[in-house]
Parts: sequence; C-alpha cells; structure tokens
Amino acid sequence: MLNDNEVRKLLLNELNEKYKDDPDTRIVNELGIDFGSSRIDVAVVNGIIHGYEIKSDLDTLKRLPRQMSYYNRLFERMTIVASRKYYTEICRVVPKWWGIKIISSDGSRLIEKRKGRQFRYQDKELLLRLLWKKELEGLVDVLGYPKKMKKLKKNQLLELFLEEADIKTVRAFTYEALKTRENWRTS
Repeated sequence: MLNDNEVRKLLLNELNEKYKDDPDTRIVNELGIDFGSSRIDVAVVNGIIHGYEIKSDLDTLKRLPRQMSYYNRLFERMTIVASRKYYTEICRVVPKWWGIKIISSDGSRLIEKRKGRQFRYQDKELLLRLLWKKELEGLVDVLGYPKKMKKLKKNQLLELFLEEADIKTVRAFTYEALKTRENWRTS
C-alpha cells in the first residue's frame, strides 16, 4: 500500500522524464485554486494546464466531488492517479474527458487505463485567481491600461480583468506567469 508521497514520487518521475527536454513546461506541486479553496496535487503548465489528482491507498474519495467542481472549471486536461481499489468507482464518478492512471499491483509504476482528452471550457475567474498581485499588475501593462491602475487592490484588478480581458489573453498571461513564477511555496 502506497501513501500519497510515494504515489506523487512515481507521478513526478514519470512527468519529469516526459518533459525533461521541454523548457516551456513547468511542473507545479500543490497548486492552490481559488485562493486556496482547493488544491491540485500536481499541475503541468505548458501550452495548456493539466491537473493530476492523487488518490492513494490511504485516501478516500469523499472530497472528490467538491474537488471536481474546481478542476472541471480550471484544467484543460485532468488525470486522476489512483489506487486500484478505486478504479470502478472512479470510472463512474469522473467525467469521460478525464484520464485515469492506476498504481500497479507491485507499486512500481503507473498504468494508463484511460487517456484523457482536452476539455475546452475554462472559467476565466479561476484562471485570474491563480495570479499573485504582482502578476496582476503585469497584466495591466499587457492590456495597455494606465500604470496608475497597478495601485488598485487585488480584488479590484480581478474584477476589472474579469469584465474587460478576453479569455485567450488571460489564459496566455496566466500560463506564462505560472511557468516563470519564482518563490513558490515549498512542501
């Protein structure tokens, strides 16, 4: 029986191997969503944002419906990485566009049971809420607003961009901010 950290290590090894030669990809542990209302175990940011949720042998699926309400609105791709014991229930619960990886019986690798596909809907507000205040100030420049707008409070900037910025601009800016962000919280 593997715990969350052991499953995370398997997943991160797989992702690091897959993206080792891709300088445009950032792998993020424990990405907070909606000011910390939820958290994804691992996010991969490059041309899209792909979330990975881990459910180890020691987890339950009780929180999954609430987590899904955030994940389905933010991530363009989702993969659940789970214990074999949850496979049947996960197939019933998660949307068809989600990928499913199961931990091998010997705990040495992850087995892809269902390849996920890209989902086109994204909630602009959740995307904007991934940004730190300093990053929102950078969006002021990108959108060509007067510099004095950087003095607005974070929530005021969020409201402004929610109303006036298009989703493609927000998406591109947010992904770039996540890929280049320094001083992430360490776990």
